[in-house]
Amino acid sequence: MKRFSIYAMIVVASYITGVIAFKAAYYLLSIPEGSEYDLLYTGINLFFIFTVLPAYFVIISLFRLFKIRSIILSALALIMFGIIPSTFVPFLGGFGFIYLNSQYFQSELFILLYSFFTATAIAFSIGMFLSKKSLTE
Repeated sequence: MKRFSIYAMIVVASYITGVIAFKAAYYLLSIPEGSEYDLLYTGINLFFIFTVLPAYFVIISLFRLFKIRSIILSALALIMFGIIPSTFVPFLGGFGFIYLNSQYFQSELFILLYSFFTATAIAFSIGMFLSKKSLTE
């Protein structure tokens, strides 16, 4: 039960960190309130819960299986994985978003998504590193 509650706290903390990073990028880019980017929350939540979290756990499990204990490598692997969900959005063209082209990787949409997934990856890897220490004690 202790393990489940620690993992649940890691998931919640990483999600909150991602939302804070998303909002920070939102305000730093001076995006006006009520823009279409507010519609991203539902998609981000569902994608984070059903796709990204299981992938994070699999990546961390692979690191543990191969006995790689570097928090920096695990964070980098999770950050690099964040490019994948950030790139999926243009393929949802029916929702009014842009299509994938070279300018997409400099767009506000990509910056918002990648800031969310980067922050969740860093928080998740730090949380898993700290949980390993607390669960083995």
